[in-house]
Amino acid sequence: MGGATMFLRVVSIGASIVLARILDPGDFGVLAMAGIVLSTTSLFSGLGMNMAVIQRQEDRGALAYQGFVVTLISGVILQLVVVIGAPWFAPLLGSNDVIPILRWMSFLILLGSLVSVPEGLLQKDLLFGRQSSAMVAAELLNLGLSIVLAVMGFGVWALVFGPVAKAFLYLLLVWILCPGWDWLIPKPWNRRLMRDMLSYGSKTTGGGLVSFFYSIIDNLLVGKFMGKIALGFYAKAYDFSLRTVDGIINFVGVVLFPSYAQLQEDKDRLARAFFKSLRFLSFFTIPIALGMFIVAPEMITILLGQKWVPMIAAFQILTFVGLVKPLSGTTGALFASTGHPGYNLRAGILLVIVMVPLIFLSLNLGLGIQGVAVAVLAAHVVGFGFNMFQVHLLLPGKAKEMVVALIPALSCGIAMVTAVFFVKEPLFAFAGGRQTLATLCAMIAVGAVVYTVPLIFIQRPLVWEVASLAFKRFRSQEA
Repeated sequence: MGGATMFLRVVSIGASIVLARILDPGDFGVLAMAGIVLSTTSLFSGLGMNMAVIQRQEDRGALAYQGFVVTLISGVILQLVVVIGAPWFAPLLGSNDVIPILRWMSFLILLGSLVSVPEGLLQKDLLFGRQSSAMVAAELLNLGLSIVLAVMGFGVWALVFGPVAKAFLYLLLVWILCPGWDWLIPKPWNRRLMRDMLSYGSKTTGGGLVSFFYSIIDNLLVGKFMGKIALGFYAKAYDFSLRTVDGIINFVGVVLFPSYAQLQEDKDRLARAFFKSLRFLSFFTIPIALGMFIVAPEMITILLGQKWVPMIAAFQILTFVGLVKPLSGTTGALFASTGHPGYNLRAGILLVIVMVPLIFLSLNLGLGIQGVAVAVLAAHVVGFGFNMFQVHLLLPGKAKEMVVALIPALSCGIAMVTAVFFVKEPLFAFAGGRQTLATLCAMIAVGAVVYTVPLIFIQRPLVWEVASLAFKRFRSQEA
């Protein structure tokens, strides 16, 4: 899953650069508006059934069949809501251009409901190789088709048809790769089981809904009060600063949730697994976040062009969210797998309570997208502290280890930022005072060396363990 996620992120960044040079910021702004409605409704289409299928230990066939029936019905209903209600959503989003886009992209809701349960079964069985293969194939289709359509002059529709094609191929592949097709085999309806699944699913859905709300409220308010151009800048700043970190968090959460579920009765093993995963996650997210912060002006100017310069300040602020947000990937899976999805709901509500007033304050003060980015960062810092408290409730006496687990990667990351800062001017002078792709690559290379070498010595046991596991994995694939 990690290999697939990182490969796709590299390809996605390349495709994003190409699309950003072909399309206008307003195209990305309109798509971001549509994404607010579609992602919100998609949260309800599953009703948490995929997570209930993974977490619960009852008959597999009954869980899969009943969960699939519920997700299919809700998916059909919610797609109709989007298709019919598109003209009413448009004024809330601030642009009528979003209406036809919403109607076409509503198919993502239906396709997502059809794939939810079989995807959950793959995760329950820890068949991540199959899921990652489907992810790679579907995303490559999306990126390739989007670029071709953009070159052909389809404009914003290049960003619409690509994701729809991706969702359809991913559905097809997951259905083929998931063994048994248990979700299609009718089973006697068990009301008690469905009541328990809905009880668990409603809590996970509630947590997911609140989490999603605080992740899109900034987009919604920027688009509503500042327009689609400003939203295009903000959405691209978020995409470049946090999508890589989010991708790592998501795949780690997907893997950890069923793994933690198997350890939920053994608190000592669960605690060891949790803090080891947090250290492992920090190895990747901290250098990515700090590295993007220090090279942001050069990266945006060189890769995207001068028209994207207004996003640089917001981009740099949002990179710091990547330092605290990874905790959501580990604590979220920890709480849900141990039967406490309500912890995620409480953390999400707190973030909303902090974030929304700060965003309105920044807009009233005229601070622009930079002020919105500061509000998002402040809310996540508060969420970090609250999640430490909740970990203490679940694993008494262990919360302080959350901070300790981050210290090695954070120390190496600070050294990396310092080194890149001091080599910038000599590199520019060597290049004749120009910002070039070569100088950007040189800065990244310096940062990678300064970060990696001391980390290997500081965290040698864990680095060696991860390297050994990776080597065994590749050897098994070759065999």
